[in-house]
Amino acid sequence: MKKKLIFCLTISILFLLIGTKSSPLYALNDWYDAQCFFTMGKSMMNGSVPYLDLFEQKGPLLFLIYGIASLISIDSFIGVFVIEVIAYTIFLYYIDKIITIYLPEKYSYILLTILSLLILSSRSFTHGGSCEELCFPLLAMIAYYFIKYLKNNYISNKETLIIGILTGCIFWMKYTLLGFSFGFILAVTIKKIKNKEWKDFIIKIFYFLLGITVTSIPWIIYFGIHKGGLKSLVDIYFLFNITSYADNITIIQKIINFFITIKGVLIKYYQYLILIIIPMIVSIKTKLFFNHTKDNIYLLISTLLLLTFLFIGGTNYRYYSLPMQPFMIFGLIYIASIIDKNKIGTLIKKYPIIMTILTIIVCLPIAYYRSPNTEYIKNNKNDYAQYTFLEEIAPNSTILNYGFLDGGFYFTTKTYPTQYYFQKNNIKYDIFSQNIDEQRKYVQEKRIDYVVASNKTSKKDLELLEKNYTLIKTHTQKYEEHERTYYLYEKK
Repeated sequence: MKKKLIFCLTISILFLLIGTKSSPLYALNDWYDAQCFFTMGKSMMNGSVPYLDLFEQKGPLLFLIYGIASLISIDSFIGVFVIEVIAYTIFLYYIDKIITIYLPEKYSYILLTILSLLILSSRSFTHGGSCEELCFPLLAMIAYYFIKYLKNNYISNKETLIIGILTGCIFWMKYTLLGFSFGFILAVTIKKIKNKEWKDFIIKIFYFLLGITVTSIPWIIYFGIHKGGLKSLVDIYFLFNITSYADNITIIQKIINFFITIKGVLIKYYQYLILIIIPMIVSIKTKLFFNHTKDNIYLLISTLLLLTFLFIGGTNYRYYSLPMQPFMIFGLIYIASIIDKNKIGTLIKKYPIIMTILTIIVCLPIAYYRSPNTEYIKNNKNDYAQYTFLEEIAPNSTILNYGFLDGGFYFTTKTYPTQYYFQKNNIKYDIFSQNIDEQRKYVQEKRIDYVVASNKTSKKDLELLEKNYTLIKTHTQKYEEHERTYYLYEKK
């Protein structure tokens, strides 16, 4: 166990150093989402209550994780990097447990390395520090217990409790990632009802719900002790998230949009077909993963439910499909089971250490050149508006991230948002006009000392800024595939 943990930790550090912008090799993680989580997290540590004092849509557990990261380092992403390494190490450790169910342990080291290459150099891994990435260990643990259950047709009360806790943690981070858990619940329900194990079924439901309750009580207490906290939690994290992305289209159109989105995902990320869906379908006949046909079908359905939950809204941001990537291990296991019968398999079993080292030596450079992030390693702080604007901002000033998602200006200035709508969320104006209307009010009333806008800011908003603020600095830099220009305004 100790040896495997050390290996998982080593692989995590090596690949995350180059794969995530939270790494100390990068001057800044300028991803809007990560910066937003960091702002919410550090504000939470400073006494602000999510949803009540600051508007955001992700789950409170995610903010807490980033809050802990800010306690490690408030002026760098080192804390986030440490948490990413820990999470990815746990993830690999449970993926190893899955691998060794099907293959000799000597294959595990190689497959963990290849899986890390595939994940951490992919486009959907995006900048690093996503909610989806931090849920990797939770998904891997649920998958491990699910496989154990299907293999043995048995799950203990303790394991059911653990599954409930893991599901609860996902629920309080981002509940669209719950698809695989629903598949697990569905499989257990069908099996228990089919076998007429009513008493045990009720007991398992109790332990599962107990696990979810364990993760929920702290949040109920936390929001409950703040006046209006529980209402804001329900209104924003639940009701608002459910309704805010809804377009005025028919159910038929939504279904069509969903399938169009899924089609686009599977074409762009063809590895999901090759390494996840096809191996699971083939295993229904070959019975590689499970001896019974139905168990292979349960695994496939659970994975497809995860895919469905991710894209049920018909929207596809580049990081949305990331939770699918851990399940590529099933395709790698399938390939390895074939290799095991030829000369390469003989070499792996005869020279495991040499083959593992060679795999790492080959995979690391590939990960470096395939990653969408590594081109930014050469950047220094002067390449970012987030740092160059510091020269113009007076100490102890207030700032506003205006008309776009949190760009990292609260982070570099070490300031806390003073306004409820501290950023512009990714919601259409005709669905949620209050967000930008309130930001316009802040500017019109000159509530803030400095305002940062971007070339994503509308012409109307730039005109409003020019009436009340003076443009003092402009900076252009690359963000993903596009040039992004930022404007710093000072109150007149």
